[in-house]
Amino acid sequence: MEIKKWSQNRLARYAVCPLLVFAMAFAAVVAMPALNGTAEAVDFDKSCSLTVNAAGGEFAEDAATADVVIDLYKVADAKPVSGYDTYTYEFTGDYTDLAISDDPDEEAWKELTQEAAQIALDGKTPVINGAPAGEAIGDLSCGLYLVIARGKDVADYKVTVTGEDGKESIATIAMSDEYIYEFSPSLVSLPGKEADADGSINTSGPGDWLYDFTVTMKCARELRYGSLEIVKTLSSYETKDPATFVFDVTAVLGDKVVYSDVVSLTFTEPGQKNTLIDKIPVGAQVTVTEIYSGSVYRPTSEVTRNTVIEADEVVSVTFTNTYDDENRGGGSITNHFEYDSESGWGWTQIPDSE
Repeated sequence: MEIKKWSQNRLARYAVCPLLVFAMAFAAVVAMPALNGTAEAVDFDKSCSLTVNAAGGEFAEDAATADVVIDLYKVADAKPVSGYDTYTYEFTGDYTDLAISDDPDEEAWKELTQEAAQIALDGKTPVINGAPAGEAIGDLSCGLYLVIARGKDVADYKVTVTGEDGKESIATIAMSDEYIYEFSPSLVSLPGKEADADGSINTSGPGDWLYDFTVTMKCARELRYGSLEIVKTLSSYETKDPATFVFDVTAVLGDKVVYSDVVSLTFTEPGQKNTLIDKIPVGAQVTVTEIYSGSVYRPTSEVTRNTVIEADEVVSVTFTNTYDDENRGGGSITNHFEYDSESGWGWTQIPDSE
């Protein structure tokens, strides 16, 4: 899944479906009023509350550090259906041009969610702005609400997401120290009813109306990345052969090796060179060791450096070498492997260049 910045002229109608929702770790729990039922009046004068959890399951602990806040946009008022234990919608305010059929399918709810999000996130003012995730939001009137979860201190929190089918949808983001969380907008009806044995919520089901409701946002996440720069200074150069320096780079996050490779730098004159390694996960502990210092050059600094990768930053480690008066020649070769479906694996040797 590719996450990219939001563009006003790029909208795909693809979102969380509030028609049937399953109580899985990362699914949004969304209520939709049924269109029929047994006679029992909803108390439209009673205020509701909504608690929005940012994430569930294995995401919950880290997501709690992402400073997620909730914006609510009132999309429609709840209107009674005479003689039935249900209600329908009357779209209001900036959302009066929205519509939904009497018998909406999954795709229709996806489209409605995305249309509402497109309107709301185009500078509209929410009825609730920046409420902390996980805390009850009270004094809400009955109706249909668009729920937006975002990072409190993330200025550009609106993005588009391209799914595996190539469709684009609106999403919002928050960031912990190690992860970027991507939230799908959701529509929530208040009041709702208890989930059934399968974890789905349908307001035509049995049971009392719930005026104090809790939902868990649907989200995905990916690691945040930073970059490592290796800076090598050669203080003197006294030979006719290229001077090659080789570094072993290992990055560990938790107890897992997330990056391991060997890189080299070659000099034909004194000076300074650097090489940049991108996309190392944030928080990774990196060890860089100079494992080859050329044939006639010796290190004048520590041969092992340690650092920690920071989000959206380049962290640097430095090494210095000088001539040691013994010329034995030297260089480096990189083995390049390629696979061909007919001939199998093959390889070529590529000398390191400046």
